[in-house]
Amino acid sequence: MQTDYSEEGALQIGSHADPLFSPLQVGAATIRNRFLLPAMQRGSRNYKPTIGMADTLRRTAERGPGVIISEGAAPDHPAGYWQPAFSILGRDTVDEWGQVARAVLDTGDVVFLMQLWHPGALRLVVEGVPNPYPDYPALSPSGLVQGGRANGVAMTKQDLQDTKNAYVESALIAQRLGAHGIELHCAHGYLLDLFLWHETNTRKDEYGGDTLVDRASYPVEIISAIRAAAGPEFVISVRFSQWKEVDYGAKIAQTPDELAPFITRLEQAGADVFHVSTRRFDGVAWPDLDPRRSLASWVKTMTDRPVVAIGSVGLSTDLASDVFDNQDPVLQVEDDIVRVRRGLAAGDFDVIGVGRAQISNPDFVDRVRHADYSNLRDFRKYRDLAEAYESYSHEGQLVDQSRKTD
Repeated sequence: MQTDYSEEGALQIGSHADPLFSPLQVGAATIRNRFLLPAMQRGSRNYKPTIGMADTLRRTAERGPGVIISEGAAPDHPAGYWQPAFSILGRDTVDEWGQVARAVLDTGDVVFLMQLWHPGALRLVVEGVPNPYPDYPALSPSGLVQGGRANGVAMTKQDLQDTKNAYVESALIAQRLGAHGIELHCAHGYLLDLFLWHETNTRKDEYGGDTLVDRASYPVEIISAIRAAAGPEFVISVRFSQWKEVDYGAKIAQTPDELAPFITRLEQAGADVFHVSTRRFDGVAWPDLDPRRSLASWVKTMTDRPVVAIGSVGLSTDLASDVFDNQDPVLQVEDDIVRVRRGLAAGDFDVIGVGRAQISNPDFVDRVRHADYSNLRDFRKYRDLAEAYESYSHEGQLVDQSRKTD
């Protein structure tokens, strides 16, 4: 079910300024428009970003989005090394990440955030794939990928401290490289999201709990530590989701009443932006409670911080069905942009993330500005994400072994 952005009841744009191209204050930074390019795990080799990553992000930055998120990078800790297709942000990769940062920042007034991501229990070392720590276990709150499915070990207090320190060091490297801030990845069944989900966090100490706000203790501790180390003007975006790569119908919050104190706790810890990852940006979150409100729209009622909506903008098929289930998407850009404008005008979110459609069309933002939707390229993962797919081993990976449905 999608949010109803029909003409009836929708704020009319008419003579008003286009909400897609109005500026927005995000912490100490001002973004030039409401478009964001998310991390899509392109352009890494040997756990380092390549010049190809720098070039692709630069080309997109030149054509218009207000915010560029770097491809995700794990903090430099043994459990963060999964496959060479995923980068590390640590002392040994500063030069390569510096090339990426300069390539983006030199394009002008784009806001650049570097995403900190950790594989958690989805880490699986594959024979024949280079890994400097092949015997190091996958780490997670309780050693679980999802309920009843184990991989790796539960984190000890020392693991928690060491991993937190690694996150802080990565954030400080991002700051030294000139990034406006970081995005903390707490979504899709990776490490920090595993603390939020009741199926994967069964801890009995202060990092567990029966409620979402209790289970948020470890991500909150990391946010607080980064804020203390990086200062008040460094932007901290938090990306979270209900759905997981192993379970499309999963929920960390069963109701809005469970979600609200979680958002408040993240904000109090230092979060500046909430990046709400859904499979479809205007999908209705709790139709029995509100037949039109998306998850991002619910979050917008709970905070005055900027809220990013994302999910399949311009495409008929969501990311999970496309990337994991081989369902090729069809373009529907013009219709979706109408819905995005109405969502912005209605106050349902502040920024819109566009991933696949912008990857296949780096001039996407310019196209929207001029209402030029002719000859847009379809997104095809084996072409547009070819570099990532060629260097990633799918053999035995845990996400492909656990098909749960909506």
